[in-house]
Amino acid sequence: MKRYIFIITTLLIFFNSQSQIIKGEIKDENGNAVENVNVGTLNLSKPTGTISDINGKYSLKLNSTVKYQFRYSCIGYADFDTSFTLSVNEIKIINVHLKKLSTSLDQVEIIGDKSREEGITRINPETAKTSVGVNQGIENTIKAQEGVSSNNELSSQYSVRGGNFDENLVYVNDIEIFRPLLIRNGQQEGLSFINPDMISDIKFSSGGFDAKYGDKMSSVLDIKYRKPQQFSGSASVSLLGAAAHLEGLIGKDFTYQIGFRNKSTRYLLNSLETEGEYNSTFNDLQVYLTYDISDKLEVAFLGNISDNKYKFIPQTRETQFGSIYTSMNLKVYFDGQEVDRFTSLFGALSLNYRPQKDIVLKLTASAFNTKEKETYDIQGQYWLYETGGLGSDEEFDRGIGTYLEHARNSLHANIYNIEHKGYKYYDNGFLTWGVKVQAENIDDKIREWKMVDSADYTIPSNPDVIGQYDPVTPPALQNYYNSNHDLSSVRMTAFIQRQFTKYKNYGTYYFNIGARGQYWDYNNELFPSPRLSVSLKPNIQKDILFRFATGLYAQSPFYRELRNEQGILNENIKSQKSLHIVLSSDWNFKMLDRNFKFITAAYYKYFWDLIPYRIDNVRIRYSAQNNAVGYATGIDMKLFGEFIRGIDSWLTLSLMQTKQDIEGDNQGYIPRPTDQLFNVSVSFQDYLPNMPWMRVYLNLNYGSGYPYYPPNTNVVFRYPHYLRADMAFTFRLKDEESSWAKGNFMKHFKKIWLNLEWLNVFNNKNVISYTYVQDYAGVSFAVPDYLTPTRLNARLTFEF
Repeated sequence: MKRYIFIITTLLIFFNSQSQIIKGEIKDENGNAVENVNVGTLNLSKPTGTISDINGKYSLKLNSTVKYQFRYSCIGYADFDTSFTLSVNEIKIINVHLKKLSTSLDQVEIIGDKSREEGITRINPETAKTSVGVNQGIENTIKAQEGVSSNNELSSQYSVRGGNFDENLVYVNDIEIFRPLLIRNGQQEGLSFINPDMISDIKFSSGGFDAKYGDKMSSVLDIKYRKPQQFSGSASVSLLGAAAHLEGLIGKDFTYQIGFRNKSTRYLLNSLETEGEYNSTFNDLQVYLTYDISDKLEVAFLGNISDNKYKFIPQTRETQFGSIYTSMNLKVYFDGQEVDRFTSLFGALSLNYRPQKDIVLKLTASAFNTKEKETYDIQGQYWLYETGGLGSDEEFDRGIGTYLEHARNSLHANIYNIEHKGYKYYDNGFLTWGVKVQAENIDDKIREWKMVDSADYTIPSNPDVIGQYDPVTPPALQNYYNSNHDLSSVRMTAFIQRQFTKYKNYGTYYFNIGARGQYWDYNNELFPSPRLSVSLKPNIQKDILFRFATGLYAQSPFYRELRNEQGILNENIKSQKSLHIVLSSDWNFKMLDRNFKFITAAYYKYFWDLIPYRIDNVRIRYSAQNNAVGYATGIDMKLFGEFIRGIDSWLTLSLMQTKQDIEGDNQGYIPRPTDQLFNVSVSFQDYLPNMPWMRVYLNLNYGSGYPYYPPNTNVVFRYPHYLRADMAFTFRLKDEESSWAKGNFMKHFKKIWLNLEWLNVFNNKNVISYTYVQDYAGVSFAVPDYLTPTRLNARLTFEF
C-alpha cells in the first residue's frame, strides 16, 4: 500500500512540477489601482483564474504552455481581452488599464460598485448554473450562504437568521417578485421565478440592508437579467426536466432573451414512502426585451407565464419508526386523489432615462396575476402495529383507523404596481430615491376539513365510551376551515438614501443613510423605517473592512398574515416590526498563494407586534394577532476562496437562537418555529490538473432540527438534524477549442457537458413533518414523514 501511495505522489509532483506565472498590475484610466478584477482564461476546459488585490496586483500560476486567451473584467469597467503563449517556467508581466463605463443605461446600478461596503454578497452567475441539487436554480446557491438555512430539498424556500419564508425579498431588475399563496408542501411547488440562464448579476444580503430595499424583515435577493451582446443559446435535459434559452440582438438597438423551463418531479416523488401515481408538470416561459430609443432613453419589458399542475393518486404507505427496543410500523391504504393547479402571469414595462451624465430616472409599471386551485378527497385506512424490537419476530396490533381529508380551496389575486426610482451621482457617492403605489385585489375561498375515525371510535363522538356512537353528539370535523373573502387595498411606499465616502489619514469611511415610509389603507398604518450603515477600511497592510448597520424594518401584512386558521380576517392587524443591529468584518487575504475571503457577522434583532405562526411543511399558518415580542441573535462565518487553484469554493457556519413571548400563553420565551441552533454549509469544487474536462461539485448542508409542538400540547420538541449532500460529476465533452469537433456539425456548439448527479449521497432520512395516529388506548404516535432518499440524475447541456 505504501508503494502505491509513493507512486501516486511521485506522479502528482511530476505533472505539477512545470509551472509558468503571469502577474502584473491593473489600473484605471487615471492610474488608480483597481481591486477585485476577475482575471481568467476564456478557455473553460482549463479552469484558471484569480482576482486583483487592494493594490491592483495579481499573480497566477499556469500548468500548461498552450496558447491562452485571457479576460480582465470588473463591475463598472469595460472588459479587456488578450492572448499569449508561455514558455516553460516563464514569468510574464502583463499590466492592464481598464476603461470605466459611464454611458450605458444597463450599467446604472453597478457603476462604482460598493457591494462590499454595503454588506452585500455578490455571487457569480455561473455558480448558479452549475449548482447541484433537486431544484436547478439560484436557490441552491443561496441556501449555502451565511445565515441561510433550509430543511426541505423539494422546496426553493429558505429561512434567513430566524425569519420565515415570507420575510425574504426577491427582486428581478428592481421589480419585487411574488410567489403562490396556497402551496402547502414541496411536492406541489414548481419552478422559482428566477431563470438562471438569463442572469447577469446576483446580490444577496442576510440582513441590515439599505433603505432602497423593501419592507420585509430578513433578507434581500437582488437579480439582474442580462442585456445580450451577441447571439447565443443553450439547452439542457435531465431526468428532472428540461430547459432552453435564446438571446441576441436585432439591429444595434434591440436585444432579447427568451427562456423556457420544464420541471418534472415524478422520478423523485416515486422514491417517497407514500406510493401512488404522481403526475406533476411545471412549465415556465420568460422573455426579457430591451430597446434603445436613443443614447439617453431605453425601454425594457420583462414577462413571465407559469403553469404548474400537480396530480396525485395515493395507493399505499408503509413507515417504520421507533427504536431498536420498540419498533413500530404504520401501513396505510388510500382511496381518492389530489388535483392542484397554479397559474400566474407577470409583466413589467420600464423606461430608463438619463437626462444628464450623472442623473438616471426610471419608471416601471408591472402587473401580477395568479390563479390557484387546490382540490383533494383522500381517505386513508391505517393499521398500527408493534414488531417487538431487536431480535423479535412477534407483531402486536396497536390500532386501526380511518381518516378522510377534503379541500376545495381557490385563490385569485391581481397585484398592480407603478414605481419611480432616481439616481444622482456625485464625486463622493450618490443619492437614490423612489416612490411606489401598489393596488391589490384578492378573492379567496377555502373549504377544508379532516375527519378521523381512530382505533374503533370517531374523534370526537362520545369520549366516555370507546366504540359507542352517540346520536346526540355527532362526529365532529378536525381542522375545519371555511371562509370566503374578497379584499381590495392600496399600499404606498417611498424611500430616500444617500451614500458618500469620507477619507481620513487612518482609513476610509463609507456612509449610507436612508429612510423608508409605508402606508396601507386597509389598516391606515403609517410607519417610518430609518436605516444607517457605516463601513471603515483602515489604512493598514491587511485588506480588511469593518461594517456597522442598524435600522428599523417593518413588514406590512400580506393576505396570509391577516387571515387566521379559521379563515377570519383581522381588520386591526398591524405590521410586524424589528430593530436590526449588525457588526461585521470582511477580510481578503492570501493563503497557499491563493486568494481567500473571510466574512464574520454578529447580529441582534428585536421584534415587536409579531404575528405568531406555525409551519406545516412549507405552508405558514398565521394566528393573525400582533400578540408577541421576540428576538434573534447569532453569528455567521464564511470562508470563501480557491481551496483548489483557479476555482472558488466556500464553507459557512451559523450559530443562532430566536425566541418569542406570546401574550397570554403563560410560557414566557419559547423557540420560534425557525429556531435552528446551528447550520453548516459547504459548496466545493474540484478538478484534476491533467484532466481539465472533468469536475466534481459538492453541496452539503447540516443543521439542527427546527422546533415543533405536537397537537394540543405546549411542550416543544425538535425534528432530527437535517443532513443533505448532493454531488455532481461534470464531464466537459466539448469546448471552444476541441479539435475533434472542428470539422463536423459539432463545431456549432460552444460547449457540451454531461452531469452525473448523486442526490442525497448519505441516503439520510430527513424528516419534514409528523403524522399523528392513535392506538386502542388513546396514545398518540408521531409517525415521521420522510423526504427523498438517495437518487441518481443525469443532465446533458449544450451551449451555442
